Amino acid sequence: MERELIRLEDWLADPSAETRLFSISGIGGIGKSTLLAEMARRCRASSVLTLWLDGQSELASSGALLTGLEAGLSNEYGRSRKPDSPLLPYIADELSKQRTVLLLDNGERLDRLESWLLSSFLTRLRSVGVLIAIASRGGLPPKWHANPDWGSRIETFPLRLFTREQSLAYLSESGLETELQQEVARKTDGHPLMLALTVDLLRTRERDAFAPTRDIPAILSGDWLREAASPALHRALTALSLLPSADQSTLSQLLDEPLDAAAYYELGRLSFIRGASQGLSLHHVVSRLLREDFSRRDSERFRTLRHKAFGLMADRFHDADRRTQTQIAAHVLDLYRENLPFAHAYADFSAPLRPDEPSRYREEDLPFLHRFLADSLTRSDWHSELVRAEDCHAVLDEIARRSPEGICVVRRDDGTPIGFCAGFRLHAANAPYLERYAPAFLPMLGDEGVRLSQAAPEAADSLCILLAAVDTDQSLYRPEELGALLMQQWLIHMTGGWRGIMMSADPQLNSLLHLLGFQKKERIRTDAAAEADLVLWELDFRHTTFEQWVQLVLRQTDPNRAARSKANPRDVAKLDADDVKSLLRHWLDPDELRQLPVLRRLGLSEVEVQAGIRSILNAETPPFPLTPLEQRILRESLRGALNKNQLAEVFHMSRTTFYRHSRQAMNHLAQALNGRILDQL
Repeated sequence: MERELIRLEDWLADPSAETRLFSISGIGGIGKSTLLAEMARRCRASSVLTLWLDGQSELASSGALLTGLEAGLSNEYGRSRKPDSPLLPYIADELSKQRTVLLLDNGERLDRLESWLLSSFLTRLRSVGVLIAIASRGGLPPKWHANPDWGSRIETFPLRLFTREQSLAYLSESGLETELQQEVARKTDGHPLMLALTVDLLRTRERDAFAPTRDIPAILSGDWLREAASPALHRALTALSLLPSADQSTLSQLLDEPLDAAAYYELGRLSFIRGASQGLSLHHVVSRLLREDFSRRDSERFRTLRHKAFGLMADRFHDADRRTQTQIAAHVLDLYRENLPFAHAYADFSAPLRPDEPSRYREEDLPFLHRFLADSLTRSDWHSELVRAEDCHAVLDEIARRSPEGICVVRRDDGTPIGFCAGFRLHAANAPYLERYAPAFLPMLGDEGVRLSQAAPEAADSLCILLAAVDTDQSLYRPEELGALLMQQWLIHMTGGWRGIMMSADPQLNSLLHLLGFQKKERIRTDAAAEADLVLWELDFRHTTFEQWVQLVLRQTDPNRAARSKANPRDVAKLDADDVKSLLRHWLDPDELRQLPVLRRLGLSEVEVQAGIRSILNAETPPFPLTPLEQRILRESLRGALNKNQLAEVFHMSRTTFYRHSRQAMNHLAQALNGRILDQL
């Protein structure tokens, strides 16, 4: 809140400062009252007359407001009014005797006194040097800004969510372990009150009890819902959380009873809702927490409405402009986030994803991208097998020069790049560079490669990704988190009617592409000495509609998707720890997984097994008998970044203790999976 406090200090230091109004606004829990409290502390330290008012009680009437000011003057400064002195002139006279700051918290009902304040109260203070700071969720109404006497004296301060850097700075004082600080920063999404509540809960509970913090969304959702005065608005808010934006008609389609015009108008007046081109839109943090709370309260109803909302978004996608399509695609990815990979070497979608639009490449980004690429080459990861390591920097320069629209950049809050992927758009002008730096690529496409190498630039409809790297020197985001952000942005870009082509021999990347709806075209043996074949992957939005792609992803990740054998559940063979160990060993290779006898024994597909394990290990509260500690051990083991000895150190255990916990985790995961399988039959 440096900007707001600096402005206060400027006003206090100016001997000729005029009467001003500070309008402080923001969603519930973002820190409005905290800012007012800090302002009060600084004002009192400067010997400025400082009075605090609570709008919940002291905006009921003009008399209540004046009585509150009189009480503050009496209790804090020992000043008393003569019995025959009228209240309003007395208050105005006292506030005029010296520099004064009035701090009004909970100013949502200022409209009750709007006319009196503008015509009677403020006119007496216009020329005496008073600062009035008003904190409310929606800020001062438009009528105040349009007022000829006061509009020019209003300064607005909309409070924002914490950046990741600010969240980690707060957490550094919490006493929590570094790993847990990172996890809290990811899950609290920069919301100050959620951050504080989470830290308080974790301080009073064991490190492995992160699951009880699931109560926090309900606490905050209840606070926001209280701003909506009627049950009809409560239901409308919950429905609106499932859509990126909605007009009255669209919203009514998700409700049992249509929303009338008056209720829609009242909905638009709530502090955490803004007008959008397609109607009304919820603040993204409020939207996410309302969804999480709704999902826990009534999971079946949530899934039904989510499916209906997806249908509405798919219908809108066809005729929407590109900006709206981008918003819809990003919202759908977040709406079904629990279906996306959560413990993968390249992408972890478990943290809330930003609602940002894909960031365009800028020339000044190039030195950052080269640094990320150099670090990646040192570690031998992230870059394409089609490009020789010594050519990667030249390829990046050519892409930046010839095909800058093929570069996708992820940035920090201050705009600094922290990750990228880059590729050529496929047409005749770029074909010579592909032939020089990735000579195997076009021939592998056969006749299609010939067509693409001769296509006119304006007819280009395909993109190949050759390079990707992230900034591993920064500590704000884990590499897998940046991988998820990159993949999200690239997928959103593809929904604009492009075909994406990738080739990989990396089994982990292949498993990720499979889960995200890429279609395997063929395996290509390039060298008899190669450890693995190259796999050609394609995601084609030229002929695949947006909803078809999402449905494909859901089919491949939903553990309940397929009809099961109708055998009596009591006759079904059970999984044991050895079965689970085999499943996890081949977790990243669907082809290997498909061959395991246990899948045939249970009548399951490899995708269903992957989805079942994913849903258990991604659950906020792991199913009995799996404990939160065992869940984390399995998740970290699946990421594959550390060996057993390193994992034992991470969990502060001896190797023997870690092995014992690992075996127990396998047994408990087997029991939890058996429960899921029986439920699905």
